[in-house]
Amino acid sequence: MRAGCLVGFFVTALIYSPSSLHAAQPEETLLEEINRLPEAERQARLVSGAKKEGSVTWYVAMNRAYAQDLINAFQAEYPFLKVNALTASGGGLLSRVLTEHRAKSYQYDLFNTRSTTINVLKKADAIMRYRTPYRRFLRDGFYDKEGFFNGMFATPMVFIFNTKLVSRKEAPASIEELASSKWTGKLGMDNESYDWLAAVLDYYGEEKGTELAARIGNQKLNVRRGPTLLTQLVAAGEFPVQIDGHHHEAIGKKKSGAPVDYNFPQPFVPVKSLIPIYMSSRPPHPHAAALLADFLLGKKGQEIMYGHGRWVSHKNITPKGPDDIGDRKVVIPSPEKWGDRYQELIALYNKLLLRQ
Repeated sequence: MRAGCLVGFFVTALIYSPSSLHAAQPEETLLEEINRLPEAERQARLVSGAKKEGSVTWYVAMNRAYAQDLINAFQAEYPFLKVNALTASGGGLLSRVLTEHRAKSYQYDLFNTRSTTINVLKKADAIMRYRTPYRRFLRDGFYDKEGFFNGMFATPMVFIFNTKLVSRKEAPASIEELASSKWTGKLGMDNESYDWLAAVLDYYGEEKGTELAARIGNQKLNVRRGPTLLTQLVAAGEFPVQIDGHHHEAIGKKKSGAPVDYNFPQPFVPVKSLIPIYMSSRPPHPHAAALLADFLLGKKGQEIMYGHGRWVSHKNITPKGPDDIGDRKVVIPSPEKWGDRYQELIALYNKLLLRQ
């Protein structure tokens, strides 16, 4: 998502308090009542209603092939439902959702993009609470207290290094180490890695975090757009280290035989914003939407996402061996805090890391 688009979307969050503006719509009340039923009765009510609806619309900010894997599995379980999926960038879909709600044209049932959009979506009254019983299986930090978002997965950010240029012993191990003069000109970073900075500020506090980020920004960073491209450039030897590499990208490249390896940063692992499943405040197919949301949060859907290399929200699904985050400290940027301050965060990132 481009910074210019984000500014327009998030500036309203600086003026209004979204949670105070939300009024429950009939569909939210309906699903709240269904969610209080015993498990078997709840499922029967959702299936009965979904059969009458016949379809569900999902706005998907996800790789199309990955989304199709999930859709195929869902439709195999509920063959009476057709999933109408619109895939695009998170920013493009966010714009569409806001436009639809301003026009009172309610077309989507579910929508996923980064969790820091939550305050803008609440302010627009575009999403509703969905307190599914499946929330009890989610990791801490993967859901909000009010019930507006339920996280599907998140992306830990790691140091990816070229093993021909840097040995594991020499590779950076800590965030602080990135400011060392030995890494000047040798580090790569995404030009929109705002969540990385948010995590640094959250962990160290804003004064120390800002000072550390400024020192890293003085390292003549190799800035590019997109984590996949950056990982490819590290593998090709363009520069030795990517400091905000995506965990699943590192695993994939390493398994493919590329000369890369990675370290989980110390003293904490920054985590890119959660990817939640949002429920439209006026879903055309509320029963089918609830079934799809439950599938995406339940073990079957989560295992498919885990197979895609994701760090999923289901607390009973964890990788084994060196790819396991284990008991390492992780920092997930607060959707509420940074949703309100996203414009400020972008400006700070451009100043500290991009030197603009």
